[in-house]
Amino acid sequence: MDFKKEFFKYFQYWPWIMVSLIVCVGAAFYFIKTVSPTYQTTALINIDKKQEENAKINTFSKEDFEKKEVDLNDEIILVTSNDFLSKVVNSLKLNINYFEKGYMQNTSINDVPFVINTTVSNDSLPQTTYDIKVVEEGFLISSPSIEKSYLIHGHSTSRTFAGLPFTIQLTPKAKQNLSFYVNKEYVVSLEPTVSAIKNLKSALSVDTFDSQNTNLLLTHEGTNPERSRKILDQLIVLLDKNIVSNKQKLFNNTVSYLNKRISVFSKEKDSIESVKEKYLQNNDILVLDKYIVDKTNEKNTKRESAMLNERQIALTRFAINDIRRTSSTSALGTGYNLEAPTVNQLLLNYNTSILESELILQRAQKNNPTYLNLLVQLKMQKQAILNTLEGYLNFLNQNNTANRSEQSVANSEAKSIPTKDRVLGNIDNSLDLKEVTYLALLQKREEAVLNGAVLESNLKTLNSSQTNYSAIFPQPKSFMVGAFMFGLLFPLGIIYLNLQLDTKIHNEDDIQKLYSHIPFLGIVPKVDDKEKLDNTATSRSMIAEATRTLFSNISYLLPKKKEEKGSVLLFCSSIQGEGKSFCAFHNAVTISNLNKKVLLIGADLRNPQLHEYFNLEKSDFGLSNFLSNKSGDWKEFLIKDTNFSENMDTLFSGEIPPNPTQLLTNANFELLIEEAKKLYDFIIIDSAPVQMVSDTLNFSHLADVTVFVTRYDFTDKNTLVQVNNFIKKGQLKNVGIVINGVSKKSAYGYNYGSNYSYQYQEKTIKKPWFKRSLSS
Repeated sequence: MDFKKEFFKYFQYWPWIMVSLIVCVGAAFYFIKTVSPTYQTTALINIDKKQEENAKINTFSKEDFEKKEVDLNDEIILVTSNDFLSKVVNSLKLNINYFEKGYMQNTSINDVPFVINTTVSNDSLPQTTYDIKVVEEGFLISSPSIEKSYLIHGHSTSRTFAGLPFTIQLTPKAKQNLSFYVNKEYVVSLEPTVSAIKNLKSALSVDTFDSQNTNLLLTHEGTNPERSRKILDQLIVLLDKNIVSNKQKLFNNTVSYLNKRISVFSKEKDSIESVKEKYLQNNDILVLDKYIVDKTNEKNTKRESAMLNERQIALTRFAINDIRRTSSTSALGTGYNLEAPTVNQLLLNYNTSILESELILQRAQKNNPTYLNLLVQLKMQKQAILNTLEGYLNFLNQNNTANRSEQSVANSEAKSIPTKDRVLGNIDNSLDLKEVTYLALLQKREEAVLNGAVLESNLKTLNSSQTNYSAIFPQPKSFMVGAFMFGLLFPLGIIYLNLQLDTKIHNEDDIQKLYSHIPFLGIVPKVDDKEKLDNTATSRSMIAEATRTLFSNISYLLPKKKEEKGSVLLFCSSIQGEGKSFCAFHNAVTISNLNKKVLLIGADLRNPQLHEYFNLEKSDFGLSNFLSNKSGDWKEFLIKDTNFSENMDTLFSGEIPPNPTQLLTNANFELLIEEAKKLYDFIIIDSAPVQMVSDTLNFSHLADVTVFVTRYDFTDKNTLVQVNNFIKKGQLKNVGIVINGVSKKSAYGYNYGSNYSYQYQEKTIKKPWFKRSLSS
């Protein structure tokens, strides 16, 4: 990249850049001087929310609360709410703003010599301003919005005036030194509460300050630092009162709730105790543990008694059967282990009688009456024993039936012990829970009462409101630097955008970047009418020097010829107005002044322009007349004008024909060129635009060099695409490009005003502007 070229590409627009810098920097300077600086005021407070939990009924443990994340979102929402801010607005009268009138700006002040008392509600205040001037008679009040003035007589009046929403009077301090305030002007701004709240909310920010989320940073931005500090202090005071008020409400609600719950739990506890009492009564339970022991023992006793009774039944049945099998003369057994003393005594008496019978039998015979009488008695005794045993057996069976029934009852009662234990356990658990909750509620109520007795806020002011007197807006240094950068970059951006969107041809680079294989022949500067014809052999004008350079470059494109014939130079362009006729004419003059025989042919039969340089009419005879008349001689139509050069002949286009394409494609035109080559060193053809008509392409093969003329800041770069297509197809051969109409002063890459002035001015030599200023 050629940095120098890029620099001068933008530097040529330095006046606009300078104007932009002056405007932006001047506007920034004026803005800084006229706008009141905005300062930032901050205050830091701490809110320990853990203290609030003492007055609450917590359903989680202390460890759970310590793990719980604490945030101050509720407090932030409260402080920024409209209701809360409305209290600040009303308490500080933020609806009314006081300013001291100045030449460039009004300065916000707090100490004013008068007091404003509104006569309407703050919500109904109008959004307006009043200019107030203290005069000897009283106050002169004017309203710019309604263009009306009021003169209030007296400095201590409290009268109301129609159209004024306030009353005004001097402060005691101002009354003592009235002359100091006379003729001083002030501005009072009024606004309704809604607007004041909106302005306050936009200037206020509340954010957490640390990672623990226990500190709040209050920030207020305003032009009046003292007013900002008052606002933050009032916010802290109101927030502190709100916290205490919320705690008081929480305390009252907590105690009321605890009293209600204590009453409910007391009733529930009594109800459970009544249920337990009825259950014990219905189940004949005094003490559950003793009841369990008694029922267990009773069950065991009944079981043992039943077992003993069944054993006696078995023994009794054995005894009855044994006695029945025993003969009447044999002794009965006494080891039946019967728990019947009567039976045992009868058995002893029977055995005793047996012994007596045996003694009698030893002394007497079996027929002894005593013996026989004793046998009868033995029989009767045996029967009595059997009857007694039968009766005892019946008694045992009855006892067995009763024992089974009692045992069943005892077993049932024993089996019901776990159920009754569970029921009583549930009742006891419910009762214990109620008692524990009841005691907890009593304890919580006592704690709440104690906390309510020493109720205090958990808000602490860590840093009181402080103002940073380094203005946050506007910051002069950064503001001026920003204005300078904007003033510099804005025009450069526009210039850059304009250059990027610019599709016009300006210099050689625009051509070489796209098609480097197409030779660049040079440039033709833009000249006024007076300089247009100054192209004599000794001329040192710009156009003369430029066309000499152009011819020199064209010479390198001319092919070497074996025969001594003239060269054909074809001048063409893409569209009309690019200056091909101008370039063809001046190049013809330049070449002829180099002692070369030149024929200039106007081959643009549709829109001829060459006649203007000779002050002739378009209708004069010329090429079209020759081509349409095969018997004529083209030399008869030549114009020789020695005003430009004695070596140059001109064949104008002639009358505009209806069929220019047909005329240029007939053999007469090619015959003319061949004949002219023998008579002239150079034949220069001014042709029609190739993009508009095909006339030029029909005879372009006759040219030795094709000079394609483009116009500075006029010809589109897309034209080069078409030129390249013509070259590829062979429709144009040996093409070179010329840029015509280059400005003397502003074309980047070609600064003729400074580079060529020393050559073309014979008497004066131009100097750069900075040297001229130094010399003057």
